[in-house]
Amino acid sequence: AVVSTQSTGTHVWAQVSFFHTHAHLRKCIDVAANNLKSGGTFILVDYCGPRHPVFTRDTTKSAPDMNEYIKTVEDAGFKIIIKEDASRHFLAGTTFLRKIAGEEKNTVEINFYDGRISSIKEGLIGMAIIIAQKK
Repeated sequence: AVVSTQSTGTHVWAQVSFFHTHAHLRKCIDVAANNLKSGGTFILVDYCGPRHPVFTRDTTKSAPDMNEYIKTVEDAGFKIIIKEDASRHFLAGTTFLRKIAGEEKNTVEINFYDGRISSIKEGLIGMAIIIAQKK
């Protein structure tokens, strides 16, 4: 996100960044809102939980779920234009990367992707796309 002292921006795109700052999600989205003028577009593409996408088996770590993203974006002064659970695309991309790892016989990556595929299929992690307009 671009940081500015004035609300003059027309677009803020946040891609796979907010899940790192779950405890500060509202503050991060407020920064995006503060940098946009009225009518500006906020695009969020990020992992969603309940589990953290890197630490999927560690129940002490989490990522926002789709509903938390939506509520937080709305509470920050945005009107949701599009909200999509893009987990099927996340699964397709991860499955493709797993195939390549298998062809390369890279056991570290094979194990990583197998775990991620399992977590996506179990609904523990997913991908959210939200497009919103600042009110």
